[in-house]
Amino acid sequence: MDHLTAIKAFQRIAEAGSFTRAAAQLEMPRSSLSKALRELENHLGVRLLQRTTRSVSLTIEGAEYYRRISDIVAQLDEADLALRGMGAMARGRIRVDMHCSLAEFVLIPRMDDFRQRYPDIQIALGITDRPVRLVDEGVDCVVRAGALNDSALIARTLFNDRVITCASPHYLAHHGTPDTPQSLQDEHQIIGYFSAETSEIWPMCFRREETEYQISRFDVAANNSAGVIRMMLSGLGVAQIHESVVSRFLASGELVTLLDNYSTFTTPVSVIYPSSRQLSMRVRIFVDWLVEQFGQ
Repeated sequence: MDHLTAIKAFQRIAEAGSFTRAAAQLEMPRSSLSKALRELENHLGVRLLQRTTRSVSLTIEGAEYYRRISDIVAQLDEADLALRGMGAMARGRIRVDMHCSLAEFVLIPRMDDFRQRYPDIQIALGITDRPVRLVDEGVDCVVRAGALNDSALIARTLFNDRVITCASPHYLAHHGTPDTPQSLQDEHQIIGYFSAETSEIWPMCFRREETEYQISRFDVAANNSAGVIRMMLSGLGVAQIHESVVSRFLASGELVTLLDNYSTFTTPVSVIYPSSRQLSMRVRIFVDWLVEQFGQ
């Protein structure tokens, strides 16, 4: 195995923290990955990784080597792409993760446009509300709502989304229409959303002038945002949801907004990627396409 490939193999193992995950991400046999690392360590005369039966960690020498080679490898990759021309740059596989409702109701209906423009880019789309560890799981970028609180990541805001309260006309015909947060809490069926990571229920929030209201109870709940939408469409109750993912159902009349005289809040929706990883051209193309699509 050539020296550069061995360096890239070491980099991927260090980032993934696992030979098995690194081999899967590089699409090469685990035995070849182990051999490449042995050859690199023999060449350098130092041990780069500390291996146990359950984990892989960098040695002191390995951490220093990783720091020095990361930017160099990124620059070499970018140089390769630059010399191959735009056609070659728009090739290859990218791994993207996204909230369930945003993927199902917003992105997937528009993906044919991307495939028409860039048929040689393959998109592996992870659809989950679970928080994703980008480097560990080999994810190129994620699209998420909310403020970024990890300094190791970079967020590019796509748009600001409004949280709204809504229900189906079928539900309202049988249960009436709430006119205050208090009547909603006391008299109506509430669809809740709970974190896929912590199981914590996210309360409904309302504001009017200087007064804030919260509703933390629920009658049914899901840890999947697309599931919450399906529950609303089935007439199971009232929920709060991001406006972008239900706009088509509002336009068709399958859902209607409630308590419009009470404000909720807005939240940024961003495409997020590791600050330590220089974006490949295919990922840049996808990010620019996201900006174009969500800007609409």
